[in-house]
Amino acid sequence: MLVTVVIVGLVMAVVARRIPWVSHRLSAASSTLLTWAVAILTAVFLEAWSAGALRAVAAAGIAIAGALVAVVVGAWVSEHIAHPLMARARRRREGPGFKEHLLAFADRHPMRIGGINTLALLLRSSFRIGEVRVTGLAAEMSYYGLISLVPLATALGASLGFLRPVLGDEVVDQIRESVVNGLSAVFAEQVAVEILEPLVDGLLAEQRTSFAVGSLLVTLYLASRVFRAAVRALDDAYRVSDRRGLVSQYALGLVFSLGLIVTVVAVLLLVVIGPLLGGGSEIADWFGWGEGFKTAWQVLRWPVVIAVLGAFLTLLYRYAPNVDNVWTQCLPGAIVGTLGVLLVSSGFTLYMRFAVPDTMGTSSADSEMVQAAAQMLGLVLAGVLWLWLCSIAILVGGVLDAELDAQRSGLYTSSAHEEPLPARTGELWLPAARESGPRRLWRPRAGSAAPVEGVAAAAEEAAEPGMVPGESAGVDSDPGVASRPR
Repeated sequence: MLVTVVIVGLVMAVVARRIPWVSHRLSAASSTLLTWAVAILTAVFLEAWSAGALRAVAAAGIAIAGALVAVVVGAWVSEHIAHPLMARARRRREGPGFKEHLLAFADRHPMRIGGINTLALLLRSSFRIGEVRVTGLAAEMSYYGLISLVPLATALGASLGFLRPVLGDEVVDQIRESVVNGLSAVFAEQVAVEILEPLVDGLLAEQRTSFAVGSLLVTLYLASRVFRAAVRALDDAYRVSDRRGLVSQYALGLVFSLGLIVTVVAVLLLVVIGPLLGGGSEIADWFGWGEGFKTAWQVLRWPVVIAVLGAFLTLLYRYAPNVDNVWTQCLPGAIVGTLGVLLVSSGFTLYMRFAVPDTMGTSSADSEMVQAAAQMLGLVLAGVLWLWLCSIAILVGGVLDAELDAQRSGLYTSSAHEEPLPARTGELWLPAARESGPRRLWRPRAGSAAPVEGVAAAAEEAAEPGMVPGESAGVDSDPGVASRPR
């Protein structure tokens, strides 16, 4: 019986490929698998029969009939069920997706503020953030920013030894006390007194000029790498390529690095460190600055932070991307970036105020060191998260400016770049339109007004020799055309 079933399976597989109705609807693998599946099931079903000629004849007949039925049913299912489903899925993949329909809805129902379609702007900015890889480039920025803190701290520590002969013993002692008090506000008091205070005293007692200068140069180089990533992200947001030379890139990164140091110090002092030290009253009492400083701290603290951070971000959005912008075009992104950085910094302040313990356990020396290491690790991780979120906020502001510029220049409304998606009248999107560029051809279903022949003929007449039908002459096929490159 086994030999009979094997022979019948081979013969039926060959016969199925010789029938045009089957071969046009089923692949060779599908028809072969169906015939062999029927043959195997027949052998299993007749295994209990006694051996003999009757079982062999029955096995052959059942295998032939079952193979014919299986092949016919498989061909019918492939034609009437599988192929339509595959075609529908292919049209759905090649046609407008959820993103295109969402943007088309925003264009059809504009929510304008000052002539700007706000809903479309927010949606396109959100999608553009993913296309530009804002989170990845922000991680690169925070990585270089983090490793630049090590040589920066080394440079500051190595230069502290020069304060005593310049400022005098009394002023240096006051600075030392303020630094220790500030560290006590951030770390547990026992860690600040037993670990960090001797470190500050050692730095104040040494003078290392060459080491301080070398560390500062390394810091500036690493900080310039931060802004090379930012420049690349902003160029991608504006859809332009960076045409600057290597020297210009490093010079631009160096200038922005110096501005970043000033901005970060100002933000940390006024938003993070200042409140931890007790606010304007405590700082004024420590330095003896009187009531005037207390009033200025309460009134001017946030305006100064917003002004410094907003000015730096405006300069970044104005000169970092390789486009010709004006100051007013950079202000919306600077406002968004400033609010984002302040929100992240406020969250970092809350973390250090409520998550860091004021006292350490006193059970054993080993336990104290473990708690100190855990506290230091938590602050480092929180600082890394702060850098990353601040970098994201800065790049999001740049993407917003780029999308505003694209909307003002008509990039999304020009028929040369993108025609509107079809209304809900049952139109289908042709795959050829996607291959030919931004111009899209629409094939109406039955009952629709516009015939496809007229649209396709017009597109072919306008096409140059050698061009794909559907692509108009003189129109750049890249929808991301750069606006006003330098």
